Amino acid sequence: MPFAAEMEERMKRKSIMKGMSLGLAAIMTAGLLAGCGSKETSGGQDTPVQEEQTQEEQSQPASGTEAASGTDKNDPAATAASNGITLPELPDGVLKLEVSIADYQQSSEGTMIQEEWQKRMEAYLGCKLDITWTRTPAVDYADNELVVLQSGQVQDAASVTKGAAVNEYGEDGTLLNLADYMDYMRYYPDYMAETAGGEDYAKNEDGSMYYFMDGFYNPDDIQGAQSFTAFAYRFDLLRDNGWEPPTTLDEFTQLCADMQAKIDDGSLDLDYVIINNTKDYSLYRGFVGIFHTWDCLYYNGEEWVFGPLEDNFREMLKYLNGLYEAGYIDPEFATADFNQGQTKATTNVGAVCPTLWAGSVASWNSAKVDENMEWGLAFLPKNDTYGTPWKWGSRQPAKSLNANMGIYISADTEYPEYVVSMIDYQYSDQMVELMNWGVDGVTYTTQGNDKVYIDEILNDKTPATKSAEYGLMASSVCRTGIPFNPIDFNAMLDLASLPEPWWSADKGYYEGKYWVESSVNGGEDSVAPYDRPPVVYLSAEEQSSKAQLGYSGTCETRVKELALQFITGEKDINDDSVWESYIKDVKSQTDDDFDGILEMLNEKTVK
Repeated sequence: MPFAAEMEERMKRKSIMKGMSLGLAAIMTAGLLAGCGSKETSGGQDTPVQEEQTQEEQSQPASGTEAASGTDKNDPAATAASNGITLPELPDGVLKLEVSIADYQQSSEGTMIQEEWQKRMEAYLGCKLDITWTRTPAVDYADNELVVLQSGQVQDAASVTKGAAVNEYGEDGTLLNLADYMDYMRYYPDYMAETAGGEDYAKNEDGSMYYFMDGFYNPDDIQGAQSFTAFAYRFDLLRDNGWEPPTTLDEFTQLCADMQAKIDDGSLDLDYVIINNTKDYSLYRGFVGIFHTWDCLYYNGEEWVFGPLEDNFREMLKYLNGLYEAGYIDPEFATADFNQGQTKATTNVGAVCPTLWAGSVASWNSAKVDENMEWGLAFLPKNDTYGTPWKWGSRQPAKSLNANMGIYISADTEYPEYVVSMIDYQYSDQMVELMNWGVDGVTYTTQGNDKVYIDEILNDKTPATKSAEYGLMASSVCRTGIPFNPIDFNAMLDLASLPEPWWSADKGYYEGKYWVESSVNGGEDSVAPYDRPPVVYLSAEEQSSKAQLGYSGTCETRVKELALQFITGEKDINDDSVWESYIKDVKSQTDDDFDGILEMLNEKTVK
C-alpha cells in the first residue's frame, strides 16, 4: 500500500479525540516555547517516504563506517556517517534504549509521525531502534523528575523541565557531559550558535553541558510576543464615537478623558474606562514597557537593575495614580480574578484593558452578550520621552534555545555516541519539519514557498487537537519523538494562534495574529533589552540570591503590595520621603545585601 494511502487508512481506523479547546492548546503552547534560528529551511522532505527498501537501496552506511566526504548535512538523505560521524558497532545492529518522556494532552504513541520518526531515526543512525518508552502525564512528570534524578536511577534519555537544576546531577556523575561528545553533533550546534549568548548560553562556566535545551525555529524572524505588547479597546465604541486607538500616551490620556465625559453624561454605557484582565497581573505590567522599565530584576542594555526602584517606574506610578484619581480605572482592578475579568470585559464594565495576552480578545468576542460589541488590539501607545515602547517576550529570530526544558542522557548509557547523535538529529531541519509539519501531500501541501496544513486539519473545530491525532507537535498538544525538541513558529501560528481584530495607523482596522502583529507594529526598536540579556554564570547559592529579585521573589512580591498603595493614593507617590521609605522597604526584603546582589550579577555577566 502506498505511504499516503496507508496513513489515510490508519487515520480512519484511529479513534478521534474531541472536546479539547484551541484556547487551551494555545495556553499550553505558551508555557512551552522559546526560540530563534537560520533564515532558510533547507533539506525539506518533498515526497512521501518509501515504506521498505532492500539493503542495496538503503543509502545510509552501516554503523561503524566512515563518512563520505563533502556531504551536505542538510541533505534529506544525510546520515550520521555521511555527516562525518563514526559510530561504534552494535550487537546485531540494534540499539536498545529506555526513554522516559512527558506526555501532553494527546500521546504521540502509535501516531503516524511517531512511527515515521523512528524510521527516519533508524535510517540516520544506520541501525534498528528498540526503545522502551516510559510515558507519564506532563504534570505528574514535572512533579517527580527531581525525585528520579536524586535516586540516581535514570533511564538512557529523558525529558526535563527543571532546566539548570539538572547540573548538579551532572556534576555528581549521574548525567552525561554532552560537551565531551560534541563530535557526535551536527545540528544542535547551530541552535547553540544562533541563540542570544551563543555557546555560553548552552554551556556552564566550566564548559560542561548536561542537557540538550529545548529548541525553537523561527524561519521568518518574527520577533513578536504573546502578551503585554498591546492594549485592548472596544473597537465598536471607538468607531461609533469617531475615535481611533491612541498611538501616543498623550492621546491615550485624552481618549480616557473623552470616554469618561460620555460616561458621565450618560451617552456611553460603561461603568469605567479601564479594566484589568485579572488580579494575577498587576495593572502596571501593561505600562512598564511604555516607560522603558520593568516590574522586577532585568537587564537594561548596560547592567542589571531592579525596575521598581527606577525613576522611570516611579514616573509610571504617578501616571497611573493620575488615571485612578480621575476615576478612569475600575476600583476592582487588583481584586477581580480571571473569571470576573472575563465577565467585566463582556458586560460593558470597561472599554480599555492594558493587561492581556494573545487570545484574550478572541475569547471576549466569542463570549460577548451584545452582538455589536467588538474588542480589538492596538500596539502600546508611545511615550515621547522614551520612544518606542518595549514589549516583553519578543521571540528570537532564526534558531534558538530555551534553558527551561530539554533532554538529558544517563552517564551509564551503554552507547552514548548513538544517543547523542539521535537527539542531535531531532534538531535537523528535516526532523523539525517532520515533527511540526509532517509529510508533504499527507499532512500539508506546499504552495509556492509556503507550507499549508491539509483541510482536514485546518477546517477542524480544533485544528490543534486534530493535528495531534497525526502526532504533529507544533501546538504542543502532542510532543513527538523525545521532548523537548524544536517547535516551528510558523507551524505553531497556523495551529494554535487565533486571528483577532487589530488596528494600526498604517492599516486601519484589520484581522491579524497577536505574535505577528506585535512584531510588525512594534518593529525592531520594541525588542526589550531584557529579552536579550547577556549570560551570567552563577552558583546555586548565587542563583538563590538572584531569585529574591525576580518574579515571585520577596522583593517583587512586596512591590506589588506597595505599588498598589501608590496607584490608589493610599501612599503619596509625589512625596520624596515616602518614595525613599518605599525603596528601603523593598531592599529590606532580601536575606542578602540587596545592592550586593546587583553588584554580583554585573560582575558575573559575560561581556
